[in-house]
Amino acid sequence: MTVLAILLLIIGTLLVLIGALVILVGMFLIAVGAILVLMGMTLIGMGAYLLIRRLLGHDRDRSHGW
Repeated sequence: MTVLAILLLIIGTLLVLIGALVILVGMFLIAVGAILVLMGMTLIGMGAYLLIRRLLGHDRDRSHGW
């Protein structure tokens, strides 16, 4: 009985540690995904702003092409 109790204690501890590790990895991936979404939204906003400026004709007085 004592061997079974020790075995169950070790297995339970390992499962808890593995579960905590999976949660931490998941939180890291969620944070990376949120950063990528924010960067994408920023780039879309900048592109739309520059495209609208060009379409409205505000870049006519500049000599360079960008």
